[in-house]
Amino acid sequence: MKRLLRWVGIGLGALLGLLVIALAVIYALSQRTLNQRYPVPQTTIDVPGDAAAIAAGQRLATISGCYASCHGRRAEGAVLFDEPIIGRLVAPNLTASVRKYSDVELANIIRHGLRPDGRSVIVMPSEAFVFLRDADLGRIMAFLRSLPPSEGPGPSVALGPLARLGLATGQYKTAAQLIAETVPLPVAANPDALSGRYLAQTVCAHCHGTDLRGRTTPAYSSPNLQIVAAYSPETFARLMRTGVPLGGQKLGLMREEAQLNLALLTDAEIASLYSYLHTLPDAPPRQPT
Repeated sequence: MKRLLRWVGIGLGALLGLLVIALAVIYALSQRTLNQRYPVPQTTIDVPGDAAAIAAGQRLATISGCYASCHGRRAEGAVLFDEPIIGRLVAPNLTASVRKYSDVELANIIRHGLRPDGRSVIVMPSEAFVFLRDADLGRIMAFLRSLPPSEGPGPSVALGPLARLGLATGQYKTAAQLIAETVPLPVAANPDALSGRYLAQTVCAHCHGTDLRGRTTPAYSSPNLQIVAAYSPETFARLMRTGVPLGGQKLGLMREEAQLNLALLTDAEIASLYSYLHTLPDAPPRQPT
């Protein structure tokens, strides 16, 4: 019996040692991904200061989810996810960020997902914002700079073991990695769909992926936007303004996004988005990564 217990103890010790080694390897690989540095563009963005541009920027920031959504109702920051096994992610307080970074630095964080030192941010949907036109990005920045300081949760990114495993294996990717993998969407089939393609790239891609074929994250799952082919213009407009889909079931994230953000889209913008998504061609199957 003593010999058996001894061998059991040795076996458990060996397993524990292997687990410690595995965790150390996962941590090292994930940290290497987080510490990777990329060339930082020196892009000049014209940030207007007139009231009309700031008002337009508020609408664009709201539609894009920067304001009244991911970063809190007043851009004060918000806890996006807090599960110890996965991690804790807090969207930064934008009223503080705009006072911390220059226009160039802020533009690079938004559009390229890059901090001033060249390291990539995570979770930030820069793979969608990379397509923002200079004028739209300038208006968004003008609005954010007009906001008074607001108290909110302090910035916090603490990755748990599952998140680090995802980064180490490539299941989860940084903003810079996602941008590098992004391919342009199919061209618009007709002139009416041109602005719809732009909206699909810069708004829909946040949740549905840059290929619009849906995305699964620890927080939500989104469908392939080829489902829009089943909608009429009227039912699609209802979805975008109320979050109520065909069948009338209660949606979670989409309902919230529609009511707080997407409802600010104009009738013409919704019609153009419908025109683009309704004729979205079948995409080839995803290649394994």
